[in-house]
Amino acid sequence: MLNVITVPAAPGAAQAVRDRAAAPIAAPLPDDADVRGDWVRAPGARGGAVIYAHGGGFVHTMPEAERVMAYRLSRATGRPVLRVDYRLAPEHPYPAALEDVLAAWHSVLDAGVPAAEVVLAGESAGATLVLSTLLEIRRTGGPRPGAAVAISPVTDFALTGASLSANDGKDVLNQAVLGSVRDQYLAGAPAEEAPQSPLYGDPRGLPPLLIAVGTEEVLLDDARRFAEKADAAGVSVCLEEYEDMPHAFHLSERGEVLLDRIGRWLADPVRVVTVSRPDAGPYALTGGPDGALWFTLVHQGAIGRRDADGRIAVHAVGAQPMVIAPGPDGALWFTEHGTHRLGRITVDGATSTFAPPTAEGGPYGIAAGPDGAMWFTLAGADRIGRITMDGDITEYPAPGAFPSAVAAGPDGAMWFTLNQGNAIGRITMDGRTVAHPLPTEAAAPVGIAEGPDGALWFTEIGAGQIGRITVDGTVTEYPLPDRQARPHAVTSGPDGALWFTEWGRGGVGRITTDGRITAYDLPRADCEPHGIAPYGGALWCALETGSLARIEAPW
Repeated sequence: MLNVITVPAAPGAAQAVRDRAAAPIAAPLPDDADVRGDWVRAPGARGGAVIYAHGGGFVHTMPEAERVMAYRLSRATGRPVLRVDYRLAPEHPYPAALEDVLAAWHSVLDAGVPAAEVVLAGESAGATLVLSTLLEIRRTGGPRPGAAVAISPVTDFALTGASLSANDGKDVLNQAVLGSVRDQYLAGAPAEEAPQSPLYGDPRGLPPLLIAVGTEEVLLDDARRFAEKADAAGVSVCLEEYEDMPHAFHLSERGEVLLDRIGRWLADPVRVVTVSRPDAGPYALTGGPDGALWFTLVHQGAIGRRDADGRIAVHAVGAQPMVIAPGPDGALWFTEHGTHRLGRITVDGATSTFAPPTAEGGPYGIAAGPDGAMWFTLAGADRIGRITMDGDITEYPAPGAFPSAVAAGPDGAMWFTLNQGNAIGRITMDGRTVAHPLPTEAAAPVGIAEGPDGALWFTEIGAGQIGRITVDGTVTEYPLPDRQARPHAVTSGPDGALWFTEWGRGGVGRITTDGRITAYDLPRADCEPHGIAPYGGALWCALETGSLARIEAPW
């Protein structure tokens, strides 16, 4: 679901045009540089870079004012900013300006700045150029920028947005002005084609986007429609709508609010992407052997797959698929709690199902064992199951009530949580079981995962704690800062720490092996995060809102 943030208006802010920044510190590019413009660096700006494309309807430039904006961007982002002095229409119509911004992108990469540390930013015509540049980078291949910011872009030169009429008379722009801008910039190039009109392009695989627009702009629907299309294509998009603001509001006092929010957004390690309708219920997820991210859609009765370019495929499998895990056979295995079955799906989407002997068993957790089989819990039957790759199933009584998650331990056994038994269980490959009671009453353990320290880590949803158990049964418990939070799933992260989801608080947590806990907020407190898993060097978690959250490396 598209993350839309409404930023309230401040009294007297609409027409206040001022800049609180000190004089920009600008360094012109060498005379022999392939790119025209200059670098602007605020005090304290360090690594990375922002490539800034100015506004002006593709026909005007005000270098001194643009350097001030570049300085403000540098101060907000903590990065040096390259102000691109692109060629102007009508003397140099499309695609001259786009070519110049692309040249700036390649120049920054050639200078050794990692692509992931580059941000593209622009306002008005410059915002259009930013989105056009992203589409061209995607089309031609190669690395992509780490993020992009588009303030009040024109995305549809066919001028079909409803706000062109709805906001006519409220804004400093109108349809006649935009028609003149289009004619001078495009000079006969098609208005309903990308990249010149970004709305008509394919946004799949674009980097995270922050799109800002005033609610009184005639371009309001240009921003909304592109944001909605990118969100539907699996791009992480934050659309910020500034109440009662016209075009060029970034030059007013509200611009300081916008710049502060840009800085915070870039620093936020959490990115959210839409993968299903809100009621589909993404629940658990895992990286697959094909390099894609696979997830269960519990309320849709389906398994989803998201590739590196954000393309989504959905495979119907049955009622309530819950937990999913890679198997030793190159397929994905999952539990179907509602139909009391186990499922297997190949990377090309072929599915098969298996029924455990105990009816109404309610399979829940599943994980690959060291013996080449998949182990699973039957939460409703208080049993632990084992299924071989040819479908033979064996069941063992659990040493307690409501076994939930299961994980392979470092000792060659499988470990599992006994939610209603208030214990952690262990089962060997020949079916011998033991239960380790927890010190805290009503701890209600749910998730469990092997940690990098050779212990098993688990969540205590009833006590607001994270637990650790060694292979000899020694238990340590760590209270969360918010004891009302309900930790659910847990996994080892790529950073040598454990990561977990928190119901109720709408966040994720990180705990180091010595017990230090850090909390990270998700965009919405009501998103009910469920499963969490490492993938692609980051942590991903499933949100009840039909989305997945990617937690980028904040460590």
